Amino acid sequence: MEETVKGRMLKFIKHLGLSTRAFEISCGLSNGFVKNISKGIGAEKLKGILEKYSELNREWLLYGEGDMLNTEKSNKDVSKISCGYSTYLLPMTALGGSLTGFAEDGVALQDCERIVSPIANVDFAISVFGDSMAPEYPSGSRILIKRINEAIFIEWGRVYVLDTANGIVVKEIHKSDKEGYLRCVSINQDPKFAPFEVPMSEVHGMYRVLMCMAMK
Repeated sequence: MEETVKGRMLKFIKHLGLSTRAFEISCGLSNGFVKNISKGIGAEKLKGILEKYSELNREWLLYGEGDMLNTEKSNKDVSKISCGYSTYLLPMTALGGSLTGFAEDGVALQDCERIVSPIANVDFAISVFGDSMAPEYPSGSRILIKRINEAIFIEWGRVYVLDTANGIVVKEIHKSDKEGYLRCVSINQDPKFAPFEVPMSEVHGMYRVLMCMAMK
């Protein structure tokens, strides 16, 4: 079966180690753009993609001619991330206080630092601030996160980052006795980090913590 432009685009996104949505955000594309690529890319959209990812071979993407990557740019990129995969460090912190949610205001990935991740299939990296999740997640550490569909399944008792109307928090998530709520629990047992409830209606996004990277 002949490979389509959409199929080649998905292959390139997989090569980057990004989710489809993370790729769309990085290029300033609308949610679902890649899914609907069979209807056409458009000159301006294509220009934006190639400006963001200059290593992508235009002729390969559109016509399947040549290699996926422009060789010279590809070699430069491989040398930068040879020890792992790449992801984006969001310019914000996950904590238990008030902070504008990144889903609400939006974050342009071209303004984010691109960093090396030791594992694949990571959507973003974000820094932890505060001691509520110490010692497993100390203040100043970076956590690698991947978005889940909370409407399908939540693995209770695991650590997640919640992008809420009142800020970004990293907590153990437990089932609440209140219908439509999540119970957020800190690892640090200090009384000042008491559990609290968050209504699901106020959660813009839920991200599973895959790994913590701390300075030694």
